[in-house]
Amino acid sequence: MTLNRMYPRKRGLGKALSAVLLASLATAPATLARSDAFSLHGTPALPEGFSHFPHVNPDAPLGSCSLRSVLQGSFDTLNPFTLRGRFVMGVWSWVYETLMVDSPEEPLVAYGHLAEKAELDEAAGVIRFTLREQARWHDGRPVTAEDLVFSATLLGSKGRPHFRAAMAGVRLEQLDGRSVAFHLPAGTTPTQARDRMTRLGSFFVLPKHYWEGRDFTALTMDPPLGSGPYRVTAVEPGRRVVFDRVEDWWARDLPTGRGRWTIARMEVQYLRDRVAALEAVLADRADMMREMDPRRWATGYDAEAVRSGAVRKVEQPHWYVTGMNGFAFNLRRAPFDDVRVRQALAGLLDFDWANKALFHGAFRRTSSYFSNSPMAAVEAPDAAERAAMAEFPELFPPEAYDAAWTPPPTDGSGRDRAALERAIALLEQAGWVLDDRGRMVNRATGQPLRFSVLAQSTAQQALLTVWFRGLRRIGIEPSLEVLDAAAFTDRQRKREFDLIYRFIIGSSWPGEEQRSYWGSGGPNNLSGFASPGVDTLLDRLVRAEGVDEMQRSARLLDRALQWQWLTVPSYYEPNRLTALRDRYAWPARAPAYAYGDDAWWCKEN
Repeated sequence: MTLNRMYPRKRGLGKALSAVLLASLATAPATLARSDAFSLHGTPALPEGFSHFPHVNPDAPLGSCSLRSVLQGSFDTLNPFTLRGRFVMGVWSWVYETLMVDSPEEPLVAYGHLAEKAELDEAAGVIRFTLREQARWHDGRPVTAEDLVFSATLLGSKGRPHFRAAMAGVRLEQLDGRSVAFHLPAGTTPTQARDRMTRLGSFFVLPKHYWEGRDFTALTMDPPLGSGPYRVTAVEPGRRVVFDRVEDWWARDLPTGRGRWTIARMEVQYLRDRVAALEAVLADRADMMREMDPRRWATGYDAEAVRSGAVRKVEQPHWYVTGMNGFAFNLRRAPFDDVRVRQALAGLLDFDWANKALFHGAFRRTSSYFSNSPMAAVEAPDAAERAAMAEFPELFPPEAYDAAWTPPPTDGSGRDRAALERAIALLEQAGWVLDDRGRMVNRATGQPLRFSVLAQSTAQQALLTVWFRGLRRIGIEPSLEVLDAAAFTDRQRKREFDLIYRFIIGSSWPGEEQRSYWGSGGPNNLSGFASPGVDTLLDRLVRAEGVDEMQRSARLLDRALQWQWLTVPSYYEPNRLTALRDRYAWPARAPAYAYGDDAWWCKEN
């Protein structure tokens, strides 16, 4: 077999930043000294007039080859901007353009793309975007301020929730043929204005002359009109979409476009399952697929195409915050309102055995709410952190001051007696004992300890089987409820569950969204945990200025959440796994905050 590390370094989020980039982020927020780029905190690292992003090959040839990717499932619309239907990802990333392009090297930094100027007047609460004169739709017509006003209005009223949130309370003013002012709501603070600037800069611009007279909310298979590097040229509903390169793409020689999107044709195929997808790549009916099963990655690629090198197994370290993945307790229900019960139950999951015996050692245990980032509290607190922790004694047990929290360790044998004894002792402290029938019961009522885990699929069933085995060994009666999407969402909304499978991917710069997850009464606070101390820590995180302060605040919040045992941590796959025909090349340099697919080119034309 051929195993390729697409980029040789394995790293967590932010660890690949150069000293220059990190120093630029560590500065206090600055006024907008330049209009071609914007940074939420600090200053952009790339100089004004830079020629290309560092991760691309600016001389990458415009190839004539195709890239046929294969996915599992189907699709029923080519409109990615509303919640209705299942859309094709390529429409979002290849056909349409945004006002600014996120930097692949810096968190929360963007450079002007459709917009040649992005200006923020914090005092007045006004954001102005000026479109590039050369920006064109695929039909040759210019991208205008009228298009921008139309798009912002449409997305703000009928688009996905994050578009609506970005436009909430905003008043639009068209200044001329290429410039639009976004007037922010009264009372917007400078910090909120910078955050709104970040979100508005990622807005897509849609052609008014195409969408007027069409039902924006309807499912559609009509090829969309965009301004991006590719256009849709063929559609087989539910099965296949073809994107051809726009030869006269207006952004080809811009710093944000040079060296990117050089492959002639992108074809997205949908098949019934991933086994069929792999067979398509091995038989040269497709060029690329993402492997989601590390067990198959370890054992299922013993094929001649792989042995000969015609198909490469490519591993790329994830660049994003992998967050918390696990089974969240509902603290609104007894006995999960007792931290000792939560700790006891979490300690009975023998992840080490499961990872070795079932998953070929491919996974890593989730151990932080900001896993895979410098914000993760994975080391013992320093003196400054201990002093801050002392302000909130209700959040931190004595042992938290001397060591980092870790998921409960086991010996990996699958029958760790010490783990059972620890769990029994904690449960006894909380009023639960083994009766003469070997059941774990409430000492006062005799009620057995039983609960269910709510899930939307069986993806975590292998790990749950291991956990349930440990629970049953001390007389606990667990079960799994797998519901369809509608029923799962309804139960989740009503908070009708004991435990629920949850996967939270955090932001590279956490802020207001953390209140939603962990704040008292937050709309996405599934666990129901409420603490004035955590609310205070959230306030500090939201107000953080500069990378150092943000990371310190995030680690402190992380420690507080870890020691509450709100979740039975599951696992995450540290790499993106790709089976790829050996027809493509890419630069040796890895982007810090992207996979770099945009910089591929054809080996042979």
